Amino acid sequence: MRNCIDHILIHHRFGLRGCPSKAPVIKSVLWSPPAPSWIKVNTNGAVMGSPGVGDCGGIFRNCRAFVKGCFAIPFSQVFAFESKLLIASLAINFALNYGWQRIWFESDSFYVVQLLSSRSEMVP
Repeated sequence: MRNCIDHILIHHRFGLRGCPSKAPVIKSVLWSPPAPSWIKVNTNGAVMGSPGVGDCGGIFRNCRAFVKGCFAIPFSQVFAFESKLLIASLAINFALNYGWQRIWFESDSFYVVQLLSSRSEMVP
């Protein structure tokens, strides 16, 4: 059972006893600043369905953790990996438009980071 009020009310109406879902593992993660004269961009996105609607966003910070810029964009019909590639492309374009040359790109997508790190034109 998911812990959403609609599900709880439905279960209650039928006299069902729900079994709450387990809490996720919560892990504290510290943000690491980039070197001076660098800009770090942290990105993330989510898609519901395959393909499905989703959102993405990114935040740019300098070595003192000051926010230099950010973006949030909805997607209409994309696959999860496609959304990760779009986020990377948007972040790079945003950085280039502001004249930032030294970018530390951080993503939760191993494949996108690997693709950006390689010199190959082939998708891993």
